[in-house]
Amino acid sequence: MKRAAEDQHDHPSKRPQSLASVHNSHLPVSPNLSAGSPSPPRKKELRVWKGCSQLKEFDLVDKLGEGTFGEVHKARRKGSGELLALKRILMHNENEGIPITALREIKILKRLRHDNIVPLHDIAVNPGSRSGRSRASVYMVFPYMDHDLSGLLNNPKVRLSVPQIKLYMKQLLEGTIYMHSQKILHRDMKAANLLISNNGTLKIADFGLARPFKPEGEDYTSKVVTRWYRPPELFLGEKKYGPAVDMWGIGCVFGEMLFGRPVLQGNSDQDQLDKIFQLCGSPAEDTMPGWSNLPGLEEKGVVYQVNRNYPRKLKEDFEPYGTLAADLMDKLLVLDPKKRLTAFAASDHDYLWVEPLPAEIGALPVYESSHEYDRQRKHEQNQERHASHHHNNHHHHSAQNTVSHGHHQAPRHGGAPGGSAAPYRPNGGGGGGYGGDHDRRDKPRGHAPSASSVQPSAYRPIPLPPRPQTSAVPPAAPSAPSTSTTARRP
Repeated sequence: MKRAAEDQHDHPSKRPQSLASVHNSHLPVSPNLSAGSPSPPRKKELRVWKGCSQLKEFDLVDKLGEGTFGEVHKARRKGSGELLALKRILMHNENEGIPITALREIKILKRLRHDNIVPLHDIAVNPGSRSGRSRASVYMVFPYMDHDLSGLLNNPKVRLSVPQIKLYMKQLLEGTIYMHSQKILHRDMKAANLLISNNGTLKIADFGLARPFKPEGEDYTSKVVTRWYRPPELFLGEKKYGPAVDMWGIGCVFGEMLFGRPVLQGNSDQDQLDKIFQLCGSPAEDTMPGWSNLPGLEEKGVVYQVNRNYPRKLKEDFEPYGTLAADLMDKLLVLDPKKRLTAFAASDHDYLWVEPLPAEIGALPVYESSHEYDRQRKHEQNQERHASHHHNNHHHHSAQNTVSHGHHQAPRHGGAPGGSAAPYRPNGGGGGGYGGDHDRRDKPRGHAPSASSVQPSAYRPIPLPPRPQTSAVPPAAPSAPSTSTTARRP
């Protein structure tokens, strides 16, 4: 026999929560209650249980990305018209439910609340059909952001200025300070996972590989972080690690903003590790203590042999972008994870505290939507269009027995027109897939923009905020801003 309504009301924790939203519903009154029962259910006390949204409440507009995790769609909420991003949770076996990795990501995102970390707004579900013709699906609902940093950097119409780079770097570090203070490792810090709005707000996204960590150290898998952003200790099999793995990725992102494309582009894990040592120097006990005791890298049955003769030349390679920028890079891409700058220490670096200062949010140029998937898709469409045009021209002129059809292949995206020399590439560069899953094209870049090239009408530097204390924790209440562009707080 069903429980009476009062019993259900008195023990709400025992009631299953529905996935669908329940509006204006009332609990049934048990027929066993007499008209004179002293405790009938009262409408004002009945709870309305709100669960997940239904997928039918959204209009899917466009695909923003795809990969091993599933798909991300740009969507519009019906009624309000709010633009959102829906990330599908890939379920290999419906009977087993939502994967533990997705549950961990949801739990972490519900725990984090910061302006520079993407918030989880909702969960949208499609229950599927009883006949099995349509499968059940679950989506995580996020705010829609106009760009990701990878797509923005790969947009030929976009060139980041120094104030713009500093603004993005400042927000990235602030979000990371908070994330690490909450004892969370991201473990996939890369340009494609940094979302940017047209007003210049940056948010760290994609916590699919994130996990809580313990300060005293614990064994974790070393098979994390996309290849081009993975620190050397993980390649060598280190399992006890902490926030330093994220800071290596931030160093790679910073170099990518300066350089215009990924700095370390390895074709394989062994090639990636070799490129790291070519730039940062060969490991030794004084530069990377204990490296020889790590399991080492073995790929396809071949054990990686470390070249002991590479000198460190990172600072020299990045000197054209400014002495302070090169110094910050030099302190982020450090072989010894214990000597790598923390997010808080990096936020105190002089690079972010001298003119030109970080640009003001809301004062940046407005660009067309630039996501990594958008740029890749447009490039593939251009290639298909060109191949079709080339085939048609070739067929037409062959029929007329012409010697030359006069069609010249357009340069690849990132190639210099007219077959000019390749752009400057630290450490000899490299091609390969974008983290093994994506295709990222190179494009020529000049020297870093100078302070004099920044248009004062386009960028309004914010007043110099107080510098954070150099102590281990951020100050609770900062003092009044300084009027000097280089002065430190006492």
